[in-house]
Amino acid sequence: MKKRMLAILLSCAMVASLPISAAAVSADDAADEVTITTWNEVNPDDSLNMYKQAEAATGVKVNVTVIPETDYSSKLNQMVATQDSSADIMIVWENDIRNFAEVGGIDALDDYMTDSTIDTSDFIDAVAVLADGLGGTYGLPWCAATEVLYYNKDLFDAAGIEYPTNDWAYEDFKAAAEKLTADGVYGCALPNLQTWWAGIGGAGDQIYDPESGELVIGDGAVSFITDCKDMVDKGIMPEPSSDTTDLFAAGKAAMAWQGSWMIGTYGDTLGFGWDIASLPTNKVKYNTLHTGFYTLNANSKNKEAAWKVIEYLMSEEGQTINSKSSGNPSALKTIAAEGAWKVESAADIISNWDAMTDSLEAGIFGYTCLPSGVTGDAVSKFNSALLGECTPEEAVEQASQYAAETIGY
Repeated sequence: MKKRMLAILLSCAMVASLPISAAAVSADDAADEVTITTWNEVNPDDSLNMYKQAEAATGVKVNVTVIPETDYSSKLNQMVATQDSSADIMIVWENDIRNFAEVGGIDALDDYMTDSTIDTSDFIDAVAVLADGLGGTYGLPWCAATEVLYYNKDLFDAAGIEYPTNDWAYEDFKAAAEKLTADGVYGCALPNLQTWWAGIGGAGDQIYDPESGELVIGDGAVSFITDCKDMVDKGIMPEPSSDTTDLFAAGKAAMAWQGSWMIGTYGDTLGFGWDIASLPTNKVKYNTLHTGFYTLNANSKNKEAAWKVIEYLMSEEGQTINSKSSGNPSALKTIAAEGAWKVESAADIISNWDAMTDSLEAGIFGYTCLPSGVTGDAVSKFNSALLGECTPEEAVEQASQYAAETIGY
């Protein structure tokens, strides 16, 4: 699941359509062929290959172009700039969708959706918020990943501390982190690129303004950076460094704020008991959503067939297959509630699966809508403040100035 390159985002009033019956496909439809781009390798199990199943349901042949994640955004930007028609459907990241819409690289989907079975009320709230951004529906979310709190049950048991819940307060988290710090084990790992923003958003900052495309940080960022510095100074969190060791997986951190996609990575491979909970609630309950959007290439030569495939991929059947394959929930609440995304290797380990759907409800398309250079620079400034190289206030001011210069406002 991609989770790094960010930037400006676009709106999405989304659609859930009924599965398309293969028996209803006409002979003309069967001759259609489309190409879709993705950064994820196709599931080798045909029953979990949503593109194979889309073929069976629609009669449209689906060719899949896999582009390495490190090159994905730049390649799609090149395709849009050159009006490349080789891909009919592009799964576009948050950092690109707004720009692609504004330059006419992708089509609005509103007319296609007119005859579809649409229940926008079933989407998580963040979808409706984004729908106001561009005045049209330019993409449909293929999934909705979030961030959660991972914790080492063995260390909690040894310290005599009750496990985190989905209603855990931020102050509870800080108190537990301090008590859990002992014998070379940190109470919590440092925030990473994703979870810095979850902490700042929870402290009250907007982070991303969908109307202006601006980075909006201030008192919330200063407060969260200050808290993290205090924990670093006390040895509750490690100092920022170039060491990329996963301290939680190594049993060296009792807690970690990380992406939900790490559930599949950890599975049953860790040598201790672990579970998840929603991120602790500070001033507000906040979580960043991560996804990609099914978009229709404005230069596609086969748009009707491409729409049929998109419609299937957003159907209950298509979304369920995607959830089983990727371990990511659907942005449609009723489908997410079915739990098809529960990772099999962690099925006997995690008891609090509700943390996932709870996190979705609090999800916001925030920092992922900003240019990756802006958010990467900001995190670098935040880490500098933890090392005492600047104050939290200076870090926020410098990050905001760089964002203004880079984005142009």
